Amino acid sequence: MEKKILIAESEVGVRQQFYDSLTHAGYKVVTTHHGKGALELFATQKPDLVLLDYTLSDESGIEVLRKIKERDKKTKVIMLASSSNPELEKEARLLGVSGFLPKSLEREVIVETIDRIMGKSVEERKILVVDDDPQICSLIKDFLTKKGFTVVVAYSGEEGLEKLKKERPILVLLDVRLPGMDGIMALKRIKEIDPRVGVIMVTGLKDEDTFNEAKKLGAHEYIVKPFDLDYLDTCVLVRLCLVSALLK
Repeated sequence: MEKKILIAESEVGVRQQFYDSLTHAGYKVVTTHHGKGALELFATQKPDLVLLDYTLSDESGIEVLRKIKERDKKTKVIMLASSSNPELEKEARLLGVSGFLPKSLEREVIVETIDRIMGKSVEERKILVVDDDPQICSLIKDFLTKKGFTVVVAYSGEEGLEKLKKERPILVLLDVRLPGMDGIMALKRIKEIDPRVGVIMVTGLKDEDTFNEAKKLGAHEYIVKPFDLDYLDTCVLVRLCLVSALLK
């Protein structure tokens, strides 16, 4: 069955770029520039995925996200952003957003990212998980392995750096609190070794200062435990596509 995508985006150029890219890739796409239209199309078209701008012409994307999730919690919603906004991202996460996507993407990256999110195709990619909790490592490894990824595990920052050099993963899931070298120190070293590697911080601490420091050092995402595995999956898929584009 043809997959359906709803794009709610205020900028006509961005809306056109995503529409052209996704219709050319075989998706059925409906678009709107305001919140009222988004909710009407959501009710009538029942899309498989919603791409949602933060700033629509009549109301905020956050409010539209809230209303969509009230109607159907299972619908995947990706927020479209021109730049990173930690406060809005935090609010969107609390409402159950599936992930975040930059507006300034090339056509092939848009298609590859959405294909992955929709489960069309998942190429084998190597992911490094660095966490001192064996249960967390096992949970993430089992989940991502079933999704078709190759997963390597390390239990400390030092071991993580060794595995990074040896295994050359395209993405690292990195715990903040680690024995010896902590996650922030490890993040800094990872970016020194290979600035192209994607890094998602995984932590049990809701610490705004640590979040901001990780962002400054180049972390792509910051996930707080306990986390939803589907949300983790979407974050991983989006970041893999963006990092893949950098490596080409």
